[in-house]
Amino acid sequence: MTKVLLGIDAGTSSLKVCAFSLAGDVLAKGQRPIQLITPEPTWGEIDVDSYWRQVVATTREVLDGFDEVAGIGVSATCPTTIFLDGKFRPLRRGILYLDRRSDELVRAFADEHGGGLNLFRQVGNHPFSSTCWLGNLAWGRKHEPEVWRKTRHVGLLSSFIVQRLTGAFTLDWTQASYSGGFNIHAPETGWLSDILEKWDIKASMLPKLGSPYRTAGRLSTESAEELGIRPGAVVAYGSADTAAAAFAVGLRRDGDVLETAGTSGVLTFCLERPEFDEAFMNRCHIVPGRWLAHGAMSTLGGAFAWMKNKVWPETVSIAELEQMAAESPAGANGLIFLPYLAGERSPIWDPDASGVWVGLRLDSTRSDMIRAVFEGAAFGLRQLLERANKRLHVTPQNILSVGGGSRSRFWAKIKQEVTGLTYLLSEKPDATAWGAALLGGIAGGEFDGPEDPRITFVIANRPVAVTSRSERVRLSDLERKRTYDKNYRAYCKVYPALKTVMHDLASDE
Repeated sequence: MTKVLLGIDAGTSSLKVCAFSLAGDVLAKGQRPIQLITPEPTWGEIDVDSYWRQVVATTREVLDGFDEVAGIGVSATCPTTIFLDGKFRPLRRGILYLDRRSDELVRAFADEHGGGLNLFRQVGNHPFSSTCWLGNLAWGRKHEPEVWRKTRHVGLLSSFIVQRLTGAFTLDWTQASYSGGFNIHAPETGWLSDILEKWDIKASMLPKLGSPYRTAGRLSTESAEELGIRPGAVVAYGSADTAAAAFAVGLRRDGDVLETAGTSGVLTFCLERPEFDEAFMNRCHIVPGRWLAHGAMSTLGGAFAWMKNKVWPETVSIAELEQMAAESPAGANGLIFLPYLAGERSPIWDPDASGVWVGLRLDSTRSDMIRAVFEGAAFGLRQLLERANKRLHVTPQNILSVGGGSRSRFWAKIKQEVTGLTYLLSEKPDATAWGAALLGGIAGGEFDGPEDPRITFVIANRPVAVTSRSERVRLSDLERKRTYDKNYRAYCKVYPALKTVMHDLASDE
């Protein structure tokens, strides 16, 4: 009888469920797309009931033939705010991290209580909709009073899934870090009652806090019947997806860096001390006594889906976009793209920033425009690396890349050349799911804790080739470096030059 660990990776654009051996081998895997719902231009939502049905269907598929589940862990896109009634039934669609509806309320809250820097000192994060999901609660109370009157519990996507699995309503420290009401310097202190009081939020509405690998409960009989397995499997509290990925790859030394390439693009730096910079999103690590600083760009990978679905819907796949981009030389013939399609988080923290192509001419081609998007993403990452070097004093020599976007060697090559760092691609593409599964394994007693030497980390040992056969336009290494350096300097000037215009366009007046 094979023991398996189940990792549920609840992402923004897709759900992945993996069954692993205790050694980390993938025994079965299922994946389903998740629909992003945008009822307003700056909103991003998911259908929570539909998400649960996908969890059930995918888990049944993956666990078919396996009898013994030694532990279950959930990693989730964070924050995704869920409003629930007294029986933990969703009252509305979940509000995703890239949603900006509460920006004005969060800014007003900061202004009323000593300013953003004062809140940063208290909670460790800049007050922004994606690092202060308490603002979504205030938005719900103000704009959807009927929903709010029925609301008895508010949690995140992992809270909802774990509650369906076990009946327990929980949240871990990595996700509470983005609430705006939790002190990440000292996670054991729990919710900050004085900040909750200022938001007029009752602590009783919020999930029980604990470490990501703490036992939330056991798989209930009702949920076990839905999933088609025996009840009783131990379920961990779970964690945020980027924290799970960082844990899975063994990110634990001061200055270690990981790129998570998905809908958003995130550079994660491991810190030994809770000394943070306001340009980054900061949180507790799964590993005790460690913290994570995320340089998070909201739509780095989402820009490619936007091009495919909204700009050139006749294209079949992202791979086709890569092929067209390869027809343009390094530097995209002088075209630059800012990937701020949903405002931006790191490093500018501006909800009214917008995407833009700069440098369009009569001889610009679609291939140039597409390549500029790939390069704009790389320039954004370089900007974050330079900020981290200056403020966090980290000097990495290489970058480990995981997530769906890490499978693109074409994009990885551009990022490698722009940043000057070696890009390493993970041998195992399911790092986030493995991180979640490990949490279940610790909760289930298969491992003694997050630092158990028996835990197998996902190791990367495939550096990206410096050259790429798919790129049709060839330039020398020196020519590419000069071109990228020139365009990067221009990239850094575009947002400051257009900031006022972007704000004017975003204004209702």
